[in-house]
Amino acid sequence: MATQSPLYIGTGRFVAAIHPQTGEERWRTKLPHGGGSIVTTLIAKDTLFAGHWGHVYCLDRRDGELIWANDLPRMGHHPVMLAADFAMARQPKLYIGTSRFVAALDPQTGEEIWRVKLPHSGSPIVSLILEKNSLFAGHGGYLYRLDKRTGSIVWENGLRRMGYHPVLPAMEGAASSSAAAAAAGHRAEQQRRAAATAAAAS
Repeated sequence: MATQSPLYIGTGRFVAAIHPQTGEERWRTKLPHGGGSIVTTLIAKDTLFAGHWGHVYCLDRRDGELIWANDLPRMGHHPVMLAADFAMARQPKLYIGTSRFVAALDPQTGEEIWRVKLPHSGSPIVSLILEKNSLFAGHGGYLYRLDKRTGSIVWENGLRRMGYHPVLPAMEGAASSSAAAAAAGHRAEQQRRAAATAAAAS
């Protein structure tokens, strides 16, 4: 019988895995750098990404061991939003949004591939959503479309007379941070179940 996938949570300086049926804690990891209370998480196969206070971490989702860290130099210390295109790209990337920046990282090493500084200042929250070859970013009353391969800005919309607040987009068929995490977690769970079934039958 396959082991049920944990519920992963981020809070304060911690990331933890919780059994969804019993609430029992399986493991916890204290992140190396202190700061804000918001810790975002995203699942991809056997790894768990966490964004916190201007840093991004990659952890082994089985035990919480830290694999790599990127301190996102010169991007400030604000909440870090995460998105990934593991299901849509031959060379997948981890995308981060924070302060006025959007960047693409190599999910295996954490190395920065590209970054773009958004033209207009505003909220420290930069939301992300992926659709085919486009990456949409919402920030401080503006919505941007970026080429996800290079980070170049394709267009911007100032959302006239809507104020200068966090912008949270949604789009049918597109993957937002939470949708990407859920989809990757579902695929990983299906793979684990299939492997467990094959092992039991052998």
